[in-house]
Amino acid sequence: MYYQKDKVSDIISVLMVMKHEFGKKPYSDTSELRRDAVKEFAEREFRAGRYVSMNSAEKTVHDACARRLKPDVNGIKEFDEIADQWLHDESMRMAEILLNHSEDRSQLATVVVFFKRKNGMCSRGCP
Repeated sequence: MYYQKDKVSDIISVLMVMKHEFGKKPYSDTSELRRDAVKEFAEREFRAGRYVSMNSAEKTVHDACARRLKPDVNGIKEFDEIADQWLHDESMRMAEILLNHSEDRSQLATVVVFFKRKNGMCSRGCP
């Protein structure tokens, strides 16, 4: 179970769902894709017992994306723009932001490994 204040792991999990769903069918609206990903991840964490209610789970995960990356990301609209750049253009801006917010070596490693992946599969150099 994740530490409850681990925004980096939460955001990586949301991005993982976004990438998986984006690969199935291209979304024209990254905001819709993010909303679906937040809901899916929050539901999984609620069922695992991390949260006492689904509402609490969704709000906390959404908050990680919307407010807890300040000053690097100013709101959910900017988060969606950065995620869109990553999904469509393989921009590394999101990786840089998450590295800035990583609080220990484990989080740093999680970010590095996640962003080395290609279409859910590990590319060369990934453990």
